[in-house]
Amino acid sequence: MNPPKKKSDGDEKLAEELLKAQEELAKLKDLAGRAQADLQNAKDRLQREGADMRRYALEGAFLSLLPTIDNLQRAFKHLPEEISSHDWVKGIQATESELIRQLQALGLKKIDAVGQPVDPSKHEILQAGPGEEGKVTQVLEEGYELNGRIIRPAKVMVGNGEK
Repeated sequence: MNPPKKKSDGDEKLAEELLKAQEELAKLKDLAGRAQADLQNAKDRLQREGADMRRYALEGAFLSLLPTIDNLQRAFKHLPEEISSHDWVKGIQATESELIRQLQALGLKKIDAVGQPVDPSKHEILQAGPGEEGKVTQVLEEGYELNGRIIRPAKVMVGNGEK
């Protein structure tokens, strides 16, 4: 019978190197997994940011158009009765309606305010007057949101509790 072989110094060194290599491999696998997760998170974040950018890209254009829309609507409110049925006026009103419809199709929405409780994120209070306390009684300038985000709060009159 042969006696069990004693490990040589070379075998011990190889075992040590193998253990170190296995530890290094585990570290590298962990690092690769983390890098892959970071890459996926970055891709997801860029996709979300890109979608938001596309969704709200027209915000500046809408903000520049809103004063013109306000002026048209004010003009129609004060239209003299004797010209209200004129074909030219009806054409301008139809054009304004079509513009509003197209802007709505792009995500612009008028904020519903009259009769609603005051919401500081949607309403800018300019005056208080007779009416139910804390409720919007009159809209002085329309507010708008774009795809659910307020781009201009409605300027409103709010009730002060007096009848």
